[in-house]
Amino acid sequence: MSPRTFPQAVLFDHDGTLVDTEPIWGRAKARFAAENGGTWDEADTLATIGLPARVTVDRLRANGVTELDDDALITGLLKVSEEEVRATPLELIAGMPELLQEIADAGLPTAIVTNAAREMGEHTATLAPEGLFDVVIGNEEAEGGVAPKPSPEGYLEAARRLRVDPTECVVLEDSPSGVAAAQAAGMTVVVLPGAVAVDADQGTVHVNDHRQVTLSLLQWLDPQRSSWPKAVLLDHDGTAVNTEPEWATAKRAVATEFGQDWTTEDDHAGLGQTVQFSAQMMVDRGAEGGVQEITERIGAHVVDSIRDDVPLIPGIPELLEELRHERIPAALVTNALASVVTTTAAALTENIRAVVSREDVENPKPAAEPYQMAAERLMCAAEDCIALEDSQAGAQSAVAAGMPVILVPGDKPVEPEPGFVPVEAHTEVTLERIRQIGPLIPDLPRADGPPEQKLEYGATRRPAGEILTVNWP
Repeated sequence: MSPRTFPQAVLFDHDGTLVDTEPIWGRAKARFAAENGGTWDEADTLATIGLPARVTVDRLRANGVTELDDDALITGLLKVSEEEVRATPLELIAGMPELLQEIADAGLPTAIVTNAAREMGEHTATLAPEGLFDVVIGNEEAEGGVAPKPSPEGYLEAARRLRVDPTECVVLEDSPSGVAAAQAAGMTVVVLPGAVAVDADQGTVHVNDHRQVTLSLLQWLDPQRSSWPKAVLLDHDGTAVNTEPEWATAKRAVATEFGQDWTTEDDHAGLGQTVQFSAQMMVDRGAEGGVQEITERIGAHVVDSIRDDVPLIPGIPELLEELRHERIPAALVTNALASVVTTTAAALTENIRAVVSREDVENPKPAAEPYQMAAERLMCAAEDCIALEDSQAGAQSAVAAGMPVILVPGDKPVEPEPGFVPVEAHTEVTLERIRQIGPLIPDLPRADGPPEQKLEYGATRRPAGEILTVNWP
């Protein structure tokens, strides 16, 4: 694999990103203002979201809180805010627990960078996997000379403490001031839905929902476009190699040995199916011997025909060379026999690091098992991979495993489904095209703020490149 992996650290805003405390702050400010002869409403809350505490102080004064000096005002507001927080059990925003667990499993350093009190960030950190947040930057740092957002200093200080190049960091933010701060720090910025809209041309990418953010998505945003995918998994017959004629010839030869005819219609019936399917057809027509024996006879014919010259499909050699150059491993994933697919793999030793055949799995395509097994054998998460297929069953298998699939032309039309990315020719499948597609993410409508519910099981997933627009640097 490529020795460089992006990101090297993930930095989080606090309010509206990890926890939805904005309503709590709004209640606290309204209560504090009322207790001290002033007013505070929703418009005031929206006008101060994501901005330094000084903005809130000035607005409280403009709204009638005039009897307290700055120190007393700030101390009193923090006291009321802490009381409101303690009275409201905090939970991570839906989608964040799963993302934080992914980041913890990957061993990536993290930080919280907020204009709020550091104590609040440290409290939220206890909701994450133990020991995940290495650094919390809060308003105490501002008192020490680190300017608050929209200054980039808080994010730069977090990167310094984590000993990571700022350009190798990803930031999750939901406010205009936070996005401006992270961008000014030279970081990749994922803009989450928040109470105040962020201009579309600000940040690296705007997601529609917190639950769309995965580690694979963050890797896809690599400015150098080199961290996703981690592996490319190819179907065998009709995708990587043009062995369909050899299979058809082999089936005709074996059928003839049993005194049967094998037609073009029989070929079409077996497309995307296992070899055992065709062997069963022969048994049903009276062939002597079992399915396994007939299957092996068919396979032996195919192996003999390709042993000296594997018929790679035009475009595939060039793709494999790109993958080899970038040190991206590949695997062959097929319903065909091991004897056939290993013959191909043996001729492609610099690329093919794993093979999954019909004999390896209990549940062949369209079940997810073949592609899941291939990802595991390459020591990759399925969502970090992409598949190439030419059949409905194969494409369904890849998407069920959690990866997008590029559909190359095959002998049988394939009905479009979520997660399928059709191309008109094998030669269109280049590494650049693959990287434009991106991992599968939930296809969710634009939210007005943080989601309240976990993602329902089975939600439709599509490639990130189809759903999101990226402001690539």
